[in-house]
Amino acid sequence: MGATRMMGQPLEWFFGITGVLLGGGVFLAAYLISGWLLKPTTAVMKGTTAVLRGVPPDAQSAEWLPADFWKLRCDINMIFAKQRQALNAAEQHACQTAQRLLNAERLLREAFTALQGLFAASDEGVLVVDAQGSIIASNVKLDDFLGKPVEEIAGRDASRILNALVERFQEKAVISAWIEKSASSLEGQNETPPLVSNDNRVFSLRSSPMRTDAGEVIGRIWIVKDRSEMRVLENQLRESQKMGTIGQLAGGIAHDFNNLLTAIRGNLTLAELTPASNQAGVRDKLQNANHATTRAAELVKSLLGYSRRSGGITVRKATNLKRLLADVQNLLKHSVDPRVTIQMRGGMDASYATGDATQIEQVMLNLCLNARDALPADKGVIEIAVENVTHRMPGKSGDADAGDFVMLVVRDNGHGISEEHRHRIFEPFFTTKAGSKGTGLGLSTAQDIVREHGGWIEFDSEVGRGSEFRVFLPRLHNPEQIEEETPIDNGPAINAPVGAQTTILVVDDEAPVRSIATNMLGFLGYRVIEACDGQQALDILLRTKEKVDAVLLDIYMPKLSGRDTFKELRAVGNDVPVVVCSGFVIDPDEFTILSQGRTPPVDIMLKPYSLDGLSKALAKAVQKPKGEERSFDLTSSRATQQAPMLVS
Repeated sequence: MGATRMMGQPLEWFFGITGVLLGGGVFLAAYLISGWLLKPTTAVMKGTTAVLRGVPPDAQSAEWLPADFWKLRCDINMIFAKQRQALNAAEQHACQTAQRLLNAERLLREAFTALQGLFAASDEGVLVVDAQGSIIASNVKLDDFLGKPVEEIAGRDASRILNALVERFQEKAVISAWIEKSASSLEGQNETPPLVSNDNRVFSLRSSPMRTDAGEVIGRIWIVKDRSEMRVLENQLRESQKMGTIGQLAGGIAHDFNNLLTAIRGNLTLAELTPASNQAGVRDKLQNANHATTRAAELVKSLLGYSRRSGGITVRKATNLKRLLADVQNLLKHSVDPRVTIQMRGGMDASYATGDATQIEQVMLNLCLNARDALPADKGVIEIAVENVTHRMPGKSGDADAGDFVMLVVRDNGHGISEEHRHRIFEPFFTTKAGSKGTGLGLSTAQDIVREHGGWIEFDSEVGRGSEFRVFLPRLHNPEQIEEETPIDNGPAINAPVGAQTTILVVDDEAPVRSIATNMLGFLGYRVIEACDGQQALDILLRTKEKVDAVLLDIYMPKLSGRDTFKELRAVGNDVPVVVCSGFVIDPDEFTILSQGRTPPVDIMLKPYSLDGLSKALAKAVQKPKGEERSFDLTSSRATQQAPMLVS
């Protein structure tokens, strides 16, 4: 342009052509460049899109892709597929887990509701305590036992609740010691024997630790159970079983009793047939009859002593177990085949335990009668033994847990107990005896009695070689005030009354018995008045002017029994000495209550009584202290001087 201007010539047309050429060149260059760049880019994009969509790219696009691009695409798709599969599985597992959790929550809610219902409706008082001694839960039954809600007594302090439990029982020291021992025990369930509450009901306490699956103790459960009704049923069952035992004893005793009656009748008949001149022969026959009568009386007394009903009351005192085994041996002699040998073995040391003698005797009789039924037809042997031992209680380990016990043993050489029956022999109503020979209550009752006395039973048996049962009872060391059953000394026998006008009122509904008593008392020199029942006796004592020094009173009579007669006498203040006699065993405490605070009973006389026994009893009843006179105005409501009453 400068050149043209310099040359002075116009160049507009040149610029036009140049612009067109330049524009065309630029367009052509741009077209060529865009085709060269965009075509492969477009092909790559199209091929990639096709690969990602899962379809093969077209030929034009494929030539611009690397050879391994399709393989890479397959690998990527495989990874995506696995991830999708894992994600689907995780989602499904999460749904299933969520459903299981919902079901578990529903079941837990239902179980908790049911547990709450059972907890509230339980007939046992329950206290749940954590490891720190705080109350977790309690139920209404426990509130009823304590007399007020747990929250009002202690809030969440478990120790105060346990102290309140102790105060509800009569044996507070025993309960306190048991609670203290149980609270520190890591063993299984601990349970007390039946305990009497302040309102004379029977309860038992149980305690057991709460553990996790790993065995860690996280708390403790305390349970109070009312056993009053169960106690009544247990006593009824025990009494029925005792009657079964008596039934087994009765056959042999009846046999021996008939033998004694035969001896009595035979000797009396021979005495009648003996000439009067042969007084020595008559005396021998009468002495033999008298001896047989004494044996018969002892036999009946043994059976009555065992069969008397306790009315559900357990009388526990220091018991001489050697003497008890001797009584068992005497009863067994009349209840087993004479070919059976009954051996008794006892240690040299005294063997005492605190317990109810009648119940322990029932245990030994049950074991002995079971042994009798297992004996062979001939050469049977029953061995009973007593021994002081040091032994560990079941479930304990180590010498520190050993204690002093009395071991009672019953061993036989019978057929033994088979392996399949050993774990069931203490089950109620389980028996292997054929027919109606056994009730299945003997061993069950024995085990219950022994457990109540704080002991246990062990046994060994071998089929064909016999069995051995061992009863362990806590031994009583240095027993004080042992109540020995020694004969009561009523003073020397006398043949004449203290005074010339000593009068005895004989009250009995049986004419032969009255006749015997009248003749015996007449022989002793007493003046005798007879009454056939209690009402007639009261008429004589309270409504006539007869002077009576003592009364020989029978118990079982029509119209008015001896008990009611005695009660009415003491109710009006009449303290005439009374000798009570009966064919049944009498509890002296019963007449202590009937005396209503007046003259207490001192003796018991069991029919048939001897002349010597009757003489001693009446001598004590009518004896006067030296230098003291005694008189009774029996028509008044009180005697001028109290005199001892004799129960015999």
